[in-house]
Amino acid sequence: MKRTILLLFFLSAAALVFCQDVTTPQSPYDTSFYKRYNHRLTLGPLLIKKNSVYSTHAKDGEFPLKYSTNSPTRLGMTIGYDWLSVSGSVGLGTLDPDYKKEKGKTRSANFQMSVNGRSLLGDLHFQVNKGFYLRGQQDPSFAAGDYYVRPDIKTQIFGATFRKILNGDRFSIKAPFVYDSWQQRSAGSFLIGGEFIYGNAQGDSAFVPANLSTHFPNATVRYMRYIMFGPTAGYAHTFVVKKHLFFTGVVSVNGDAAQTFEKTTTGEERTRWYFSPNLSLRGAAGYNTEKWELTASIISNRFFIGSNEKDANYQNYSDQFRLVYVRRINAGKTIPAIINWGRRAINNLGFGWVLD
Repeated sequence: MKRTILLLFFLSAAALVFCQDVTTPQSPYDTSFYKRYNHRLTLGPLLIKKNSVYSTHAKDGEFPLKYSTNSPTRLGMTIGYDWLSVSGSVGLGTLDPDYKKEKGKTRSANFQMSVNGRSLLGDLHFQVNKGFYLRGQQDPSFAAGDYYVRPDIKTQIFGATFRKILNGDRFSIKAPFVYDSWQQRSAGSFLIGGEFIYGNAQGDSAFVPANLSTHFPNATVRYMRYIMFGPTAGYAHTFVVKKHLFFTGVVSVNGDAAQTFEKTTTGEERTRWYFSPNLSLRGAAGYNTEKWELTASIISNRFFIGSNEKDANYQNYSDQFRLVYVRRINAGKTIPAIINWGRRAINNLGFGWVLD
């Protein structure tokens, strides 16, 4: 009898070990909060609107000067699988009521890449814009047409901002911005990181029109450049209603040390170091299911730049609005093979953690 009991005990133990060996590995995140569909192809149409603004403001002035790009809303497609998501679009031209030829022509070379991982949120900045018009200003009597146009003004922004998501096990940044995940329960996370930004702006003449020069102590500046670097802290949260309807907000503040160099129309050069609390915002709202997702979102990066004139300052910011509908479908064999090869290559370089 004892031998029979011992035999049953060892058989049960062996069966338990066997069962543990054949089960799938535990998920790296809490699937009761969100689910990922990274092995499905996400595909669908999108509407996208980008806008960049370079402004100068006087402390005691009645209004800031806001120079804005003139770019139409674009219609396109987005496609993604696993860690890679790309989109292409074409401008709608005058079908966009905000886009008017009288505002001048903007030439842009913008590459804004977001890294949205389970534990990482990053922004890579590469923006070059030339050609602006004065936006939101009372009728500019000094303009030749309906708008004061500055085809000579050129701005550039280069840099990166990275934030670690501390609660990536329950909160997914991918659900509202990459479309390969479904957040089914409300969750949030604190963010910590850092950034480095370099930017400049220049014109053939002073940024401030001569008719308004008395309102701005930095009225003679025609070229300025700045660098910013420092730590970042923030918070992100998704509120979910009945598993499908969601609202996401992400706020991060950058406590940067900054330097501004300015050159005036008379050739005078000035440099100043100071502290700059910059701001990054994200927001999204939509409806999510296992097979499809509809999302409206905005991403805004705002850089507050000091002038050597302490009663004046600048801002350089960009906004991106998106309306996206995607389906999650079978990816076939070719696309997964290519993407998986890329993942292995990135893993071999030691950057696989960025793709998780």
